[in-house]
Amino acid sequence: MKKDNAPYPITGIVILAAGASTRMGQPKQLLRIEGESLLQRAVRIALSTPYRPVVVVLGANQEQIEPSLQGLDVLRVYNPDWATGMGGSIATGLAHLLHHMPEMQQVLILVGDQPLLDSEHLLALVNANDNGTCPMVVSRYANTTGVPALFDQSLFAELLALHGTQGAKSVIQKHLDQAAIVDFAAGALDIDTPEEWATFLAKNQAKKEDR
Repeated sequence: MKKDNAPYPITGIVILAAGASTRMGQPKQLLRIEGESLLQRAVRIALSTPYRPVVVVLGANQEQIEPSLQGLDVLRVYNPDWATGMGGSIATGLAHLLHHMPEMQQVLILVGDQPLLDSEHLLALVNANDNGTCPMVVSRYANTTGVPALFDQSLFAELLALHGTQGAKSVIQKHLDQAAIVDFAAGALDIDTPEEWATFLAKNQAKKEDR
C-alpha cells in the first residue's frame, strides 16, 4: 500500500478472456465494435493506463482468439482449467503477472467483455486508494459490486487460491467492509446472447448519430 511520500504502488492488470461464450454461439472476445474486437478494446483501454504488465488470460477458443493479440504489448497465459470457472483464470493470471513482476504491489482485474469500460474508470479505481488504506477498490453497478476491481498485495494469497466457479466475488464479499467503492453504472451491461449484442450495437450507433 502507498505510504506518505512513498512511490506509487506498482500496479499490474489481469484481463480475463478465457470463457467459452456458450450462449453467444461464438467467442464474445472476438465480437467487433468500431473496428476492433471486444478483447482488443479491453487491451487498448488497459494499455492507455500507466499500469504494467498487462496479462491476458486465455482458455476456450484460444487458437481463434490469440492471433488478435499479435503486436499488442501484453503477456498471454493459457488456463488449461478454464472450463471449471473464473477462479482458476484469476489465479493463473495473477501468478503469471507475479512471475514477470515479483515486486507487484496491487493488481487490477477486469473482464474482456465490458464494452463500456474506459480508462478513466480504471484510473479512478487506483486513485480511490491513493492513501493506501484499503485492501481493495471495487466497482458498483446494478445494486452489486464486482470487477473491474483493484486488489492490494495483502489479498494476493486469497486470489491465488481461487479455483472453479469461486471468482473474485468471493474475495470482494469477504472484505467489502474494508473496500473503497467507485460507481460504474455502465458495468451493469451484460451481453451474453446474439440478441443482446444486436441491441447494444443498435443503441451504440444511435448514440453516435445523435452526437
